[in-house]
Amino acid sequence: MPPTIHIPGKPRISHQLKSDDVLWRYVDAAKFLDFLENGTLFFCRADNFSDKFEGAFTPTFRKDIEGSYLANGIDFTYAQFKQRMRQTVFINCWHKDQDDSAAMWALYGKSECSVALTTTVGRLAECLAKAELSYDLAIEKVEYIKHWRDPKIDITPYARVFAYKTKAYQHEKEVRVLLDRSLNEFEGEMPTGGMPIEVDRLSLLRSIVIAPEAPAWFDQLVRQAAARYGLSAPIRRSKLAADPI
Repeated sequence: MPPTIHIPGKPRISHQLKSDDVLWRYVDAAKFLDFLENGTLFFCRADNFSDKFEGAFTPTFRKDIEGSYLANGIDFTYAQFKQRMRQTVFINCWHKDQDDSAAMWALYGKSECSVALTTTVGRLAECLAKAELSYDLAIEKVEYIKHWRDPKIDITPYARVFAYKTKAYQHEKEVRVLLDRSLNEFEGEMPTGGMPIEVDRLSLLRSIVIAPEAPAWFDQLVRQAAARYGLSAPIRRSKLAADPI
């Protein structure tokens, strides 16, 4: 098999994903208004996530990395390597499902005044490509593993280590966009919190879904705000708001 060619700014899409897979991003009212005003997706720096297994390698890979440094006389430790990866990879997170999730509303909407932005893998990739970034980008379906059991993982390139999470998070059904700045060795200091990346809102959005418990005034506000910013994506209330028969 020929080697994968990495083209900066053109997202690679995991073979586990299809172009029409539906993605959800649950946001509170403030983040929704920020998206309308600035048209950006936020990429969080990897070392800001609370999961201690974020970016964790397996015992086998740690041994290989340490052995390689030692054999080649490189004055760099595994701990330094792991820290560099966590400081130079930025992540934008989505939930993959056909319908909305009560758990995701609770975890990431966090309030009755929240919305979910939906897109597809294909739309997301196209919008990111149009942004013409100078960094390596990949859209990955997260795999959930037990790190302590030393599973076999594919981390080519190394930033793919962030496509693996501990099984405790498998309910999130996560898809991640990985923005890798570790390859740009002559860059200066990295942003500490994260990076807002401007995208075409009209092309990105498949729909806007309003939280199931949202009051009527918030429903109206969402529709008015979307109209004011010229969004053409359909807006609807969550199907979870329907009364049971």
